[in-house]
Amino acid sequence: MSGLVRRFRRNQSGVGAVEFALILPTMLFAILGSFQIFALARARMLTVAATRNLADLVSQQDSVTPTQIADFCKAGKFSLLPLASASFKASIASVTYSNNVRKIDWTDVSCGAVTAIANAATTAASVTQAAGDTAIVVSASYTYTSPITFPLTLNVTFASTALSRPRLGTAVTYGT
Repeated sequence: MSGLVRRFRRNQSGVGAVEFALILPTMLFAILGSFQIFALARARMLTVAATRNLADLVSQQDSVTPTQIADFCKAGKFSLLPLASASFKASIASVTYSNNVRKIDWTDVSCGAVTAIANAATTAASVTQAAGDTAIVVSASYTYTSPITFPLTLNVTFASTALSRPRLGTAVTYGT
């Protein structure tokens, strides 16, 4: 081993330095790109988790108030930690199927308006197939901004929808 080190120190040709200079930019590009891809995937997973958590919290109740929804929204934002949660928006709706029609019983947009909530009745079709079935639909969006701007500047908006059946079996009511 010591012979190898002595031979390396005696070498004056500079081939190692040239190879290092050529490989370093490629390695930095690959490492930073890998970090950005990982962070992007993590942001997507946390967005889905926050949306599902919000739907689950609402579905555990027999009735909700705007104050409770605001607290649930905070919990959804906490699900995004350690990412910044300021751009997280979620709209919540309760959908009931009766008389062969799915109708939105109530909608809450206090956590931020998401346009996809207008389609809540259609979205809930897979879980509201029998008369009296009810579902909570949460549509959320989150804009992720990468803290690293090299090799790419990333500003990506994720959209997520979660469905949850009320735990008590009856529609979750909305009151003041």
